Amino acid sequence: MIHLIKNIRSVSPYKLELEFNTGETKTVDLEKKLNEWSKSPQSKFKELLNPDYFKKVKLDKELETIYWDNGIDLCPDVLYSLN
Repeated sequence: MIHLIKNIRSVSPYKLELEFNTGETKTVDLEKKLNEWSKSPQSKFKELLNPDYFKKVKLDKELETIYWDNGIDLCPDVLYSLN
C-alpha cells in the first residue's frame, strides 16, 4: 500500500504526529535521522535541527506529503515505516 499524509496533527522538536490515508495516526521521531542526514557540511537537513525551523513543516495537500521551505520533503512511506 502506498502511504500518503492527510494531516499534520502536531509538531514538537523533531517529532511529528501525522495522519495517514490508512486512517492511522503515528508519531514520527526524526531526531536520529536528522542527525544522520546532517553529517555533510552542505546538508540542508541541518536547518531542520533548529527546533523553530522544524516547526515550520507544511502539508502539501496535492502530493500528500510534508515539506519545508528550504526544499526538503519526506516520503510518506518512509515516515510511515519509522518507529
